Amino acid sequence: MQILVVDDEPAIVQLCIKVLERIGHEVSGVTDGEQALALIAQGPVDLLVVDYKMPGLNGFEVIRRARTLYRGLRIVLITGHGTREVVGEAIDGGVNGILVKPFTPDELSQTITAALG
Repeated sequence: MQILVVDDEPAIVQLCIKVLERIGHEVSGVTDGEQALALIAQGPVDLLVVDYKMPGLNGFEVIRRARTLYRGLRIVLITGHGTREVVGEAIDGGVNGILVKPFTPDELSQTITAALG
Protein backbone atom coordinates (compact mmCIF):
# COMPACT_ATOMS: atom_id res chain seq x y z
CA MET A 1 0.00 0.00 0.00
CA GLN A 2 1.15 3.54 -0.78
CA ILE A 3 0.75 5.83 2.23
CA LEU A 4 1.33 9.58 2.43
CA VAL A 5 1.96 11.14 5.86
CA VAL A 6 1.41 14.88 6.31
CA ASP A 7 2.33 16.64 9.55
CA ASP A 8 4.02 19.96 10.19
CA GLU A 9 6.22 18.24 12.79
CA PRO A 10 9.06 16.48 10.90
CA ALA A 11 9.65 14.12 13.85
CA ILE A 12 6.07 12.81 13.58
CA VAL A 13 6.47 12.30 9.82
CA GLN A 14 9.72 10.36 10.35
CA LEU A 15 8.23 8.23 13.12
CA CYS A 16 5.23 7.32 10.97
CA ILE A 17 7.43 6.47 7.98
CA LYS A 18 9.68 4.23 10.10
CA VAL A 19 6.79 2.36 11.75
CA LEU A 20 4.74 1.93 8.58
CA GLU A 21 7.68 0.80 6.44
CA ARG A 22 8.49 -1.77 9.11
CA ILE A 23 5.04 -3.34 8.63
CA GLY A 24 5.42 -3.46 4.85
CA HIS A 25 3.98 -0.26 3.42
CA GLU A 26 5.50 2.16 0.93
CA VAL A 27 5.47 5.51 2.71
CA SER A 28 6.32 9.07 1.82
CA GLY A 29 5.98 12.12 4.00
CA VAL A 30 5.69 15.88 3.71
CA THR A 31 5.30 18.73 6.17
CA ASP A 32 2.54 20.80 4.57
CA GLY A 33 -0.80 20.41 2.85
CA GLU A 34 0.16 21.93 -0.49
CA GLN A 35 3.02 19.44 -0.90
CA ALA A 36 0.61 16.61 -0.03
CA LEU A 37 -1.92 17.68 -2.64
CA ALA A 38 0.81 17.93 -5.29
CA LEU A 39 1.92 14.35 -4.54
CA ILE A 40 -1.65 13.02 -4.57
CA ALA A 41 -2.21 14.67 -7.96
CA GLN A 42 0.92 12.97 -9.35
CA GLY A 43 0.08 9.40 -8.57
CA PRO A 44 -1.87 6.85 -6.66
CA VAL A 45 -2.02 7.11 -2.88
CA ASP A 46 -4.02 4.48 -1.01
CA LEU A 47 -4.03 6.18 2.38
CA LEU A 48 -3.54 9.76 3.53
CA VAL A 49 -2.43 10.22 7.14
CA VAL A 50 -2.89 13.92 7.86
CA ASP A 51 -2.52 16.16 10.89
CA TYR A 52 -5.51 18.29 11.81
CA LYS A 53 -3.73 21.46 12.88
CA MET A 54 -1.06 22.73 10.49
CA PRO A 55 -0.06 26.18 9.25
CA GLY A 56 -1.51 27.04 5.87
CA LEU A 57 -4.01 24.34 4.96
CA ASN A 58 -5.38 22.48 7.96
CA GLY A 59 -6.09 18.77 7.84
CA PHE A 60 -9.77 19.13 6.91
CA GLU A 61 -8.92 21.45 4.00
CA VAL A 62 -6.34 18.93 2.77
CA ILE A 63 -8.90 16.12 3.07
CA ARG A 64 -11.57 18.03 1.12
CA ARG A 65 -9.18 18.95 -1.68
CA ALA A 66 -7.56 15.49 -1.78
CA ARG A 67 -10.96 13.85 -2.18
CA THR A 68 -11.61 15.95 -5.30
CA LEU A 69 -8.37 14.54 -6.74
CA TYR A 70 -9.00 10.94 -5.70
CA ARG A 71 -12.43 9.89 -4.44
CA GLY A 72 -11.39 6.45 -3.19
CA LEU A 73 -8.71 7.81 -0.89
CA ARG A 74 -8.71 6.37 2.63
CA ILE A 75 -7.87 8.85 5.37
CA VAL A 76 -6.56 8.78 8.94
CA LEU A 77 -6.64 12.06 10.84
CA ILE A 78 -3.95 12.80 13.43
CA THR A 79 -4.89 15.31 16.09
CA GLY A 80 -3.68 16.66 19.37
CA HIS A 81 -7.10 18.29 19.66
CA GLY A 82 -9.41 15.32 20.20
CA THR A 83 -12.42 17.46 21.03
CA ARG A 84 -15.96 16.37 20.21
CA GLU A 85 -16.11 19.00 17.48
CA VAL A 86 -12.95 17.76 15.75
CA VAL A 87 -13.94 14.10 16.06
CA GLY A 88 -17.45 14.91 14.83
CA GLU A 89 -16.17 16.81 11.81
CA ALA A 90 -13.75 13.96 11.04
CA ILE A 91 -16.54 11.39 11.16
CA ASP A 92 -18.81 13.61 9.05
CA GLY A 93 -15.92 13.99 6.60
CA GLY A 94 -15.71 10.23 6.19
CA VAL A 95 -12.29 9.61 7.69
CA ASN A 96 -11.37 5.96 8.20
CA GLY A 97 -9.54 6.46 11.48
CA ILE A 98 -8.46 9.00 14.08
CA LEU A 99 -5.15 9.00 15.95
CA VAL A 100 -4.85 11.24 19.00
CA LYS A 101 -1.39 12.63 19.82
CA PRO A 102 0.65 11.43 21.53
CA PHE A 103 0.28 7.96 20.05
CA THR A 104 2.40 4.84 20.28
CA PRO A 105 3.83 2.91 17.32
CA ASP A 106 1.36 0.10 18.12
CA GLU A 107 -1.58 2.52 18.03
CA LEU A 108 -0.35 3.86 14.69
CA SER A 109 -0.01 0.35 13.24
CA GLN A 110 -3.44 -0.74 14.48
CA THR A 111 -5.18 2.40 13.19
CA ILE A 112 -3.56 2.12 9.76
CA THR A 113 -4.34 -1.59 9.48
CA ALA A 114 -7.99 -0.96 10.42
CA ALA A 115 -8.30 1.97 7.98
CA LEU A 116 -6.97 -0.13 5.10
CA GLY A 117 -9.02 -3.20 6.01
